[in-house]
Amino acid sequence: MKLNAKTVFLILTVIIATAYVWPELNYQDLLSQGDHGRDLYAFDAVTHGKLPYKDFWWVYGPIMPYYYGLFFKIFGVHITSVLLGRAVLVVACAVFFYLSAACLMPPWLAFIGASWFTQSRQEFFFTYNHIGGIVMELVIAWCLLSYIRNAALRYLWIALLAAFVLALVKINFGLAGLLGLILSVWFIDYCKNNPFDAQKKKFYIASIAVVPFLLVVINWLLLHDLTIYEIRQCMPYFGDDQPYHASPLMVVPYYLMQHWLTFVHSPFGVAIGIALHGCTLIAVYLLISKKMDKNYRQNVLISLAVIGLFFVLYFHEFLVSAVWYRTYWSLPFLELFHFVMIAVAFTFIPVFFRVIVMFVIGALTLLGIVAHIGEIQSQKLPFRYLSMDRGQIYVGNEPQWTDTVNTVTQFLNNNLSDDQMFFAMPYDCLYYYLAGKMSPTRQLIFFDHIKIQPQQEISVIKELESNHISYVLMSSRIASPETGLGIFGKTYCPILAQYIHQVFVPVAREGGDWTQPPGWANNHGVIILKRK
Repeated sequence: MKLNAKTVFLILTVIIATAYVWPELNYQDLLSQGDHGRDLYAFDAVTHGKLPYKDFWWVYGPIMPYYYGLFFKIFGVHITSVLLGRAVLVVACAVFFYLSAACLMPPWLAFIGASWFTQSRQEFFFTYNHIGGIVMELVIAWCLLSYIRNAALRYLWIALLAAFVLALVKINFGLAGLLGLILSVWFIDYCKNNPFDAQKKKFYIASIAVVPFLLVVINWLLLHDLTIYEIRQCMPYFGDDQPYHASPLMVVPYYLMQHWLTFVHSPFGVAIGIALHGCTLIAVYLLISKKMDKNYRQNVLISLAVIGLFFVLYFHEFLVSAVWYRTYWSLPFLELFHFVMIAVAFTFIPVFFRVIVMFVIGALTLLGIVAHIGEIQSQKLPFRYLSMDRGQIYVGNEPQWTDTVNTVTQFLNNNLSDDQMFFAMPYDCLYYYLAGKMSPTRQLIFFDHIKIQPQQEISVIKELESNHISYVLMSSRIASPETGLGIFGKTYCPILAQYIHQVFVPVAREGGDWTQPPGWANNHGVIILKRK
């Protein structure tokens, strides 16, 4: 069978992306006892019939626990199963970036773009959830860029399904994607004079009415048994639910400055900055002067408008918080923009300069992938290994962190019978997962910014009593200067703190420098308390 160029480079994209994530199948740079612990606990809990929000605190959309839970069911309850599920999504990102780019450029250039994106994209280091959303973003991008070329309605229905799934990954980005999809289709049809027929009417009805209605129903079914404050703890989108706030007037200059610094911090950055922005200037000149095929120019301009729209829409969380990792949602569209501009510039500049640009980008891509693989392999040392059955991965955390987690998990396995539970706080769900235990309470997190109500404290105490909890774990994060965390018993949960002080007594202390501030995934210490 003879393969065309597009298929060949698609296969090469899959190979490169697979090679990039292969070392990560049993390695994670940083594993946190809180955020990653919450994810792992959720993935395990849904395999036992528990529901997100209703049966355990969960702060994203409901779909990803079931995705990763499926990997637990198929490959076993190990962190390696989760890393495999994540690796599949990383490869899918590369594939849909390639397919999106190939709508506007030769397959070989789309392949280089996808390879660059694979090694340069920023990781949502704190959760396994968001990578599923990035896949759906790129599916929407591929569908819309394909629709610009041939106006096939099947692309719109696939994009609508992707927006629906994205809303089940993270509701605000799904709604932003749905809005972007509707506006983009209208804009494309207006520019291309596409007919507004019966099929298009069905698409708009489904987009404006059916999908939002389904999202309301799904979220109502999962949330309707909860109180208003419990719903706000799971969906912190109102008022002061978020601990971080910023003015857009300050955020935009800050973003532009950081974007500039990424290109001037090293000789490699300068080289890639010159290549990308030089091509952008040439492309702008070509598009303004109309020195290119009329149909291709129209498609490029419409595509750039769509890419720009989604970049802005997915920028909204960062715009009001200045939390840098929230820019990662818009990053795929920024990189798509750069490679579209490179493709346009390549229709004009001489072959010699094209070779130089591709050599710079290709060499840096290859160096990035090789360095990534080598760095991970160098980190796979015995003292970085989580040895328990549900671990079985190497981590990049400090050795003291790994030793503490191994020791505490071993303590729990040695001192708890199969039917016994324990209580971990303020946010140490990793131990529930590693010990193979369900939490005795629905509430998994206790910090200032969560705003635990007195009635919740009383409810938690009742659950601890009804489940005959004999052991309580309290990590060093019970007293933290970090924004939004606070001091247990003083700035949050005084009733629960008094109960634990009266009923439990410390029996062991593991790890951590208790004179230093506790970290998100470092300087981790644990006090183990036993019922008096």
